[in-house]
Amino acid sequence: MIAVDTNILVYSVRADSPWHAQAREAIRGLAEGDKPWAIAWPCIHEFVGVVTHPGIYKPPTSLAAALL
Repeated sequence: MIAVDTNILVYSVRADSPWHAQAREAIRGLAEGDKPWAIAWPCIHEFVGVVTHPGIYKPPTSLAAALL
């Protein structure tokens, strides 16, 4: 089982991250691959809190976009 870390989720969504392309490709590879993987609910909670926080990102990701 592959567990996806919060940072990979953040980097895959935030195009301003220097690791955006690599993280997005890693997520795509998991989604299209045949190996079992999962995102723990605390990582999802942390992801939403980080990307939508105006003190961390300017501009922050909208809640609607974070939940897509």
